Amino acid sequence: MPRNSSLISCGARLRHCVAMLAFCAQALPVGAAQASAGSVEKLLSVNGAQKSLVQAVAAYEAQIRQQVLAGLVQANGGGALTAQQQQAADKAIPGVAAVLREEMAWEKLKGHLVRIYQGQLTQAEVDRLIQLYQDPAYVRAMEKMQAINMQTTRLLLEQMPHIANRIQPVLEQAVKP
Repeated sequence: MPRNSSLISCGARLRHCVAMLAFCAQALPVGAAQASAGSVEKLLSVNGAQKSLVQAVAAYEAQIRQQVLAGLVQANGGGALTAQQQQAADKAIPGVAAVLREEMAWEKLKGHLVRIYQGQLTQAEVDRLIQLYQDPAYVRAMEKMQAINMQTTRLLLEQMPHIANRIQPVLEQAVKP
């Protein structure tokens, strides 16, 4: 009898394992079609990705300008920039911005973005997202969300000098012997 109950127990465990494998297999998108490059490009077109990238680059440019100027003012002990410093900043900042715009250009990043989307989304998901982005009510809501995100980003950037001023004494205190 012990041998028979052992077989029953083993059989029950085997059925349980098979049932679990079947359950897990249903949860996995086995056979889910990878999104085509063309459909992802359409999604990127309708979701405003290029516009968002341009806005992000502009925000980065503004942040870099602010950081360069704040660094020069700090180097002067909080005083106004000298004519030489202002001239150097006026010369350097546009060059830095040009490199940033070149490296973060849509044409340069588009292929990478397509691959990222393809790695995360199935064809069905891309198709559904395209439908959403073509819905005028959804588009209006997303435009409002972009405006909210941009205003939030500006707010955070505006806070950075104040935060840096508060952090500076903490760092100075930490390195005192």
